[in-house]
Amino acid sequence: MEVEEEEQIHGISELPDELLIRILIFLPVEEIARAKLVSKAWKNLSEFSFVPPLTFEQHRHCNGLSLSRIRLCLDLDLIGSSRSQIDSWIDATLERKVEQLDLCFLSDSIINYYSLPARVFAAGTITILCLEGFRFEISGNIDLPALRKFCLRHSRCDEQSVPKLISSCQLIQDLEISCCKPWQKIHVPELARTIRDLRLEECRLTICGDTNIDLPALRKLSLGNIRCDEEGIRKLISSCPLIQDLEIHSWYGKQGLHVSGLVNLQRLTVVCCYALQFIEIDAPTLQYLDYRYGGRRCDLVLTCCEFLRELILYDRFVTEDLLQNLLSGLPNLERLEINDVLLKRIEISHRQLKRLDLTLITVPILVKIDMPNLWSFTYDGHRMPFVSAISSLNTSSLQELGLCFFNYKVCSHFFVLQLKEFFGKMRHQKDMKLHLHIRSKLELITPTKLRPILSPPVYNIKHLILTIYECRRHQYIIDRILWMCHPHILSISRGTNARFLKVIYKKFMNKEQHPKCCTACQVKCWRHYLEEVQIDCDESMSKIERIIAMSESSNIVIVMKFEVRFRLKWRPQLL
Repeated sequence: MEVEEEEQIHGISELPDELLIRILIFLPVEEIARAKLVSKAWKNLSEFSFVPPLTFEQHRHCNGLSLSRIRLCLDLDLIGSSRSQIDSWIDATLERKVEQLDLCFLSDSIINYYSLPARVFAAGTITILCLEGFRFEISGNIDLPALRKFCLRHSRCDEQSVPKLISSCQLIQDLEISCCKPWQKIHVPELARTIRDLRLEECRLTICGDTNIDLPALRKLSLGNIRCDEEGIRKLISSCPLIQDLEIHSWYGKQGLHVSGLVNLQRLTVVCCYALQFIEIDAPTLQYLDYRYGGRRCDLVLTCCEFLRELILYDRFVTEDLLQNLLSGLPNLERLEINDVLLKRIEISHRQLKRLDLTLITVPILVKIDMPNLWSFTYDGHRMPFVSAISSLNTSSLQELGLCFFNYKVCSHFFVLQLKEFFGKMRHQKDMKLHLHIRSKLELITPTKLRPILSPPVYNIKHLILTIYECRRHQYIIDRILWMCHPHILSISRGTNARFLKVIYKKFMNKEQHPKCCTACQVKCWRHYLEEVQIDCDESMSKIERIIAMSESSNIVIVMKFEVRFRLKWRPQLL
């Protein structure tokens, strides 16, 4: 039997390379990797010295087998002289009447960029063509009558090929030209009237003042780092009245951005437009506004935007007056996200707001929040503004709370009492979800001398999610947190130091059934209340076991890439 197996293996090794390739190409990627381990002949095939991400979708017609979708990613620097094989492979896909062709060819050298055969641009069945990392040059005619989506990213192009394809395919519905060199010149009036989704990045737009722009089907427009004057941008936007989603980023308009006449606009994103002095928005249907990273003070003027539901402000030049003016004109606002601001006073009063995300890089004098319908509150910043905020915060409707403190003096005894008091205000809530990030090198400390005056732990925290970035003594932090609350589910999230998982696992598994600690305290530690622990994990238990088996003396920092959940059952009465 062993002799027969050796002869079979020897026979496979003697097969021609072309036949071996034809065998491998029908195998899943995992099987290709296994095959390379058992056969030197297969391992030495230059075309398969790497394992490419490869996706096939096929279906059978009465005329034979056809390929519906192919997606392939290759590193051209690794395959060397195998480009003839790529040509042959592309010919085979065209013969199978491929409909969706998605190719990503990677290379560190422009010399290695691959040029598609001319016959690709005469494939009558292709409906979707996505190319990345190519030398895009079209010498012959273009005949793509079925093409509906075309994407070209990070490619080297001549001056004629992209405009030639755009003008030849007048039924395209989805068009993307991103980060091609040299910058491509897009003559906007020549774009197909059928385009619904248009994404242009690092392009030059030519829009003549007397030229008519006709894009009646356009619904989504994304412009990134484009070169076009303010009048051209204004004309483009106003000429597409049915746009629903508009995104502009890294545009260097020197004065202002006007957004008006869009009767269906629902989402507007303006990012990294550093030179803008003002943004004027007149959009009665707008529901989402995201403004980030302006390079100077920019006035946001919102007219007829009373139906706006979500407002995101990431900009250190936001002023107190601007924030108050915006909120006063948005009666239906439900979500407010403020990040990277330098405000000295933050006063937010709104009856309809349900979600507030607040990230502060400085320490304002006052943070006052009056939001009776607040459902979710996330705070990321220093300790003192949070202390100011929770004194005024109405917790009657609060269901989710996220806290992240990034200063190293978070562990004061006074703050522990305030945080515990805040948890106590939420006792009447059902099924609270608490997400706690700890970046400090110190821990939340509950000293022994404070335990007699602490109120009992909060029981209504349904889900406590912990992310521990940095901490000196993992063995103490879970003790301190469970002095304040007894969650039903305790999750250790991705990004946490694996040592913390090891510590908490051992604490739960080694807990005594009848603990003898805290005999003199009225409010006892979590060991007296915990009855049962169950582990639920995104991955197999073997990964947890490997973490538990880590050496205590190892200095290697392992960051968890999966989440572990502990389901905790608490006793209603003390032992």
